[in-house]
Amino acid sequence: MAMLEISDMQLLNSLVKNVDMVEDAQPCNLYREVLILQHHTDIVRALIKVDDHRCVSAGDDCTAALWDIEDGRKLNVFSGHKLPINCILLLKPEPGSYDDILLITGASDKHIKVWNIETGQCLEDITEHNSSVKCLASLPAFDIFISGGEKLCAWSRKGKQLHQVENPGKADIQFLLPIKENRFVAACEESLYVYTVEYCGDSCEIKFFKHLFRQHREAIGSLINVPDGSFASGSLDGLIVLWSSHTLSAIRQFNQIKEEKEFRGIDNHYPFSIQHMISPEKGCIFAAVGNSIYVFDITKDQGRIIAKKQDAHMSKIKHMDFLYHGLYLATCSEDGAIKLWGRAPAEKNDKDYFMNPLETFTGLSDKIRKLKKSETVEPCLLGECLGHSGAVQLFVDFGEEGFVSCGGDGLLILWKDGVLQNLKRSQFIGEMTGATQSSYTCSTLTGLSRPIFTGDDDQATLRTEESPSD
Repeated sequence: MAMLEISDMQLLNSLVKNVDMVEDAQPCNLYREVLILQHHTDIVRALIKVDDHRCVSAGDDCTAALWDIEDGRKLNVFSGHKLPINCILLLKPEPGSYDDILLITGASDKHIKVWNIETGQCLEDITEHNSSVKCLASLPAFDIFISGGEKLCAWSRKGKQLHQVENPGKADIQFLLPIKENRFVAACEESLYVYTVEYCGDSCEIKFFKHLFRQHREAIGSLINVPDGSFASGSLDGLIVLWSSHTLSAIRQFNQIKEEKEFRGIDNHYPFSIQHMISPEKGCIFAAVGNSIYVFDITKDQGRIIAKKQDAHMSKIKHMDFLYHGLYLATCSEDGAIKLWGRAPAEKNDKDYFMNPLETFTGLSDKIRKLKKSETVEPCLLGECLGHSGAVQLFVDFGEEGFVSCGGDGLLILWKDGVLQNLKRSQFIGEMTGATQSSYTCSTLTGLSRPIFTGDDDQATLRTEESPSD
């Protein structure tokens, strides 16, 4: 084992002092049951939701797998790549169509494979990409998909190559983001390039449209659409840039760190790097800034921080999203932990159902944008989900059915609501024995209600609030 440098030890010690921990008893954490899904033999880097009860995982063992998350069954295995799978994509049929859902896998072996997700059959083995496939994106309006790496390629649903263009950047394209007006953005190191797609009949052409004026000084690590008709890019130097999807110009910048030695950090650690961002509603961006959580009000020119949790993890946050219909903001990290953030149960009330994710997270409604510039909201640590022995890459939410995480240990872990699972088992036993069902069954918790936990003992108590009628 390599010895830690003194600077690394100092950094680690400072983090240990600042990072919040939870006790063994976690009354606010509903995820009290776990199921280990074993198949992969190497790092699982990709995870995608198929529908309300299935997901697909893929990783460095060159395979992908389809899972039923209700009981953890492995439904199909997709094997055939010779090198790690870097990206996956689902092509869903149009409403009313009898076409099957297709799984697209792109790998370092320069192959793109098209699979029937129901049968596991490989329908097409595409070799014309001619380089490592780093990213995939769909263009539903045309029923085609595009792939990125050394080049950009457009493909039909059945895997026929429609067009190919050279990448103007010196490095491979790492991210592809469809935006408005049949355009998509490609991220290559610190640069962004915009392309248009012209599609007519069976022909398609990708045209270079614009090289966006350089804003970032380091490689881009996250690229997302924002609900107000814009998109955002975040990079290793900590900078977040908000772009107009219409004019393709930079609207404003957030979290700008001027000094190079500061954003590079000790031994080029990049302590403020942007690994992931989400924008669950208009006017805000949640960003993983190093090992911290920042929430930016993007309606202001200054990009004011309205909520922040400094040193949320021991290591950098790799992914974040809301779970259980906004009950938690979850973050996962290189430190192997998944943490659940929000407000303490004592601060929750029956009006929470009508709040959007930002209001639920902060506890503020119309007051959130009226905070003084120096004021920020700090979320509470509601629980930890500890099960991975390596970095947690990402997770996918399934609402009442729980969520699935994947990591560097090659495992998928299905995290379940223990209270709900007990209710389901009780209902099942009651049905099997012919007992009269309780009026408080698991149907109360699925689709028609929202869970709120209360109490301060070592068991989470669950009550529900009825959804408003349409």
